[in-house]
Amino acid sequence: MWTLQALKRDYRIALIAGGRIDLPALNAFYGTSIAPEECETVEIALPWPLARADWGAAIRGALVGRGMRRHFDRFDVLINSYNIADFGRPGIHFLADFSWDEALRRSLDPPPPGPRKLLHVNTPLRRLYLMLSRAIAGSRPNKRPGSPGLVLANSNWSRDLLRRRHGIDSQVLYPPVAMRVEPPPRERKLDRFVCLGRISPEKRIERMVQVLRGVRARGHDVSLHIVGDTRQTAYGRKLERLCRAEGPWIVLEGGRFGEAKARLLAESAFGIHACRAEAFGIAVAEMISAGCIAFAPAEGGPAEILGHDALLYRNDEEAVEKICAVLRSPALRARLGEHLRRQAGKFSTGNFMRQIRATVEEFLRASYRERDTAGA
Repeated sequence: MWTLQALKRDYRIALIAGGRIDLPALNAFYGTSIAPEECETVEIALPWPLARADWGAAIRGALVGRGMRRHFDRFDVLINSYNIADFGRPGIHFLADFSWDEALRRSLDPPPPGPRKLLHVNTPLRRLYLMLSRAIAGSRPNKRPGSPGLVLANSNWSRDLLRRRHGIDSQVLYPPVAMRVEPPPRERKLDRFVCLGRISPEKRIERMVQVLRGVRARGHDVSLHIVGDTRQTAYGRKLERLCRAEGPWIVLEGGRFGEAKARLLAESAFGIHACRAEAFGIAVAEMISAGCIAFAPAEGGPAEILGHDALLYRNDEEAVEKICAVLRSPALRARLGEHLRRQAGKFSTGNFMRQIRATVEEFLRASYRERDTAGA
């Protein structure tokens, strides 16, 4: 959405996606302001069982990718906002994560609970599922070998991993964070921790509970507010049971969006994250943009966002120690707050839009030079 926001001034733009596209809802969620007359929308219909299911992501992606192909020739530039797509010609691709790298996904992420687990832990069944997805996607007869075009990595960590594992060079472009609520003065913030993001096993929310349980055992009366819808998945329902057993110090906020989410963050002193080796970690960037002092694992994009060893942990015991050190020291807390304010500037929407406009302009110039050379 912020890519569209950046480009709508100078280009005719279109959003192509699977399922229904609700521009007002997307604007409200992401903080953009794209009018229907400014952006063409192309909806790729999905079969009813897949349209709202929380399973079958690979098959959904294959169906959407196949349905998009008949539209590609109308556009000078194709941009994929989620990982590397098969356009059949060079395009611009935002590397979001490594969910498409099967071996890496298995090494980093726990399998989901419930029936979906069968498709993740049963290797022959998983291979059959992925083969079916590739067959549905098909192949483009005019697909060109070699580079996919320009890949934009969301952190230095993901750029380096992409080069090491797949030999693909990329440029770093940090995702944008839109926060509309000004954080209150530090002394008016509540000594509570906020966790936000998708409620799913790889986020390891139960680990955050364990860490903060250890902090409370050291005499710090902190609370944890979990933002996200826990009602839709087996993992979410498991998390609900865990939180109820812990008692009132954990609050399940449910889904919070726009100003409501920004206000909750702005009123909270701290944030906590536990996803292992994440490519970026937009939730962490949102926390520090709202004035929270956040803690995260020492490996991956969140470590790059925070950029300070006092906020990074390698195990639960270290997390407890570092959180307690900050809670005990107002001076350390003030220094970290200043540091994170400087870090947050890297993820502003203005910075992102300037960079994406320059990126598209250069991509077009390179495309024209290539066509002129081929024509000669």
